[in-house]
Amino acid sequence: MTFDFDFKVPKVLKSVKYSLAAVNGVFLLTGFVLIIVGITSLVSFSQYEPLLTYRFFNVPSFVISTGVIIILGSALGFYSAISQKFYFVAGYVVLLLVVLIFEISMIITAFNLTKHVLSEIRPVMAQSRLTYGTNINVNMLWDNLQMDFKCCGVGGPGDYQLTQIPVSCCYIEYGTVSPFECGANAYKDGCAVPLAEWLSFKTNVIAVTAVVLCCVQVLLSLMGGYLAYRSKFEVVELES
Repeated sequence: MTFDFDFKVPKVLKSVKYSLAAVNGVFLLTGFVLIIVGITSLVSFSQYEPLLTYRFFNVPSFVISTGVIIILGSALGFYSAISQKFYFVAGYVVLLLVVLIFEISMIITAFNLTKHVLSEIRPVMAQSRLTYGTNINVNMLWDNLQMDFKCCGVGGPGDYQLTQIPVSCCYIEYGTVSPFECGANAYKDGCAVPLAEWLSFKTNVIAVTAVVLCCVQVLLSLMGGYLAYRSKFEVVELES
């Protein structure tokens, strides 16, 4: 007894038009992911902007720019899918490869920044702390930093004179009344290390996101190259 199965390959898999549209749809999605991650990182970093170097803003800006390029470039992808003309498809594949290079650069830059966060911020923090008490914006920045991370100064309470340790360096229980003095009860840890750890986590999120999207981009580039080959050397039925 024999069984005959009439299995038909789905049209979406054998069609250059639909396959390229699917590739471009995923490509477009990666652009939105990059923009969301980049904007989120910029907003997070901006609250401590005076304590950070330009590198912390260059990385997410590069991420956002790449996302914008992807979204704009996806128009070429959809046009290539509709026209199925080789030169447009080939141009789209070149765009995929360029974005792949951008994402590799993104990974290298983000991981490199993660390794040098503490050395990047410590000199800037030390310079900023010297102006504490003379500028209201600096006072607010350091008070929020010290309360958020439960830390004191750059390297510890020794950064301040014993009689001039900010109240934000101490834990204040509910119901505490004046006079309240912050001295021996100040937080022992400086703020450089916890802030560096927080920044490292944020930059690692960018790096890991870039790694995942880079793997996706490799697959998209391979698929795009295959579809470009088909549009050039194979007879493609016109699909409605």
